[in-house]
Amino acid sequence: MLRAKAFKGANVFMSRKLVPPEIFDALHDALKQNGAEVFLCCDPSRSGTDDFHIISSPDHEKFEDLSAKGCNMLGPQCVFSCAKEHRALPKQGFTCCLAMDGVKVLASGFEVDEKGKVEKLVTSMGGVFHSKASSDVSFVIVKNVLAAKYKWAVHVLKKPVVTVDWLYQCWNEHRMVPQESFRVLPFSGLTICVTRIAADERKEMEKVIIQNGGKYSAELTKKCTHLISDISFLWFLSEKGVGFECMDKL
Repeated sequence: MLRAKAFKGANVFMSRKLVPPEIFDALHDALKQNGAEVFLCCDPSRSGTDDFHIISSPDHEKFEDLSAKGCNMLGPQCVFSCAKEHRALPKQGFTCCLAMDGVKVLASGFEVDEKGKVEKLVTSMGGVFHSKASSDVSFVIVKNVLAAKYKWAVHVLKKPVVTVDWLYQCWNEHRMVPQESFRVLPFSGLTICVTRIAADERKEMEKVIIQNGGKYSAELTKKCTHLISDISFLWFLSEKGVGFECMDKL
């Protein structure tokens, strides 16, 4: 029994101005072979549920116009993946590829605009963006170890906790790249000052701090998140009430 063609009923608009020439013919063939009706032009007025527009990148000058008109947009990689897997074309604004298909991502520690960008990248690769903590999250992307969900992700969720660079690399390669080299270092986001420590030990501590993603500060300032000292000097400071205004963030 013959299977129904995956793209049957889809009206796909592809212009040579929006698609790289080296993949234009292969893309056209993939669409036609899977039952799509192909129009060799760009027509932003076509924004129906079954209308799709192929565009090489969200950086293309036509992207904002198509987006503003509510058009379904697809990246070439998305079309090739759907054709290979014999699945319907996604209807969700812009889908670059299916690199994160079914992957659930939570982001923590970012400003509103930064988190919005993370969400767009995740959903554009077919993933699901979570705004709240959930036990079924696949990955947690944090800005640094000061992120609100960092400790929960490490100690409770026990799923990969990565930097946003991992997401960018997935985007660039159109695939889920290994996360090992993108894991969040234990001192990332921390600014650490040391005092009353011998010079040779101080140099070694500075090296360890930097290697583990932290910043070393020779001076104790309000930007410092941690102060490391010997016990006797900490006792002295506590008695005198000196220097602890920088520790309020802890």
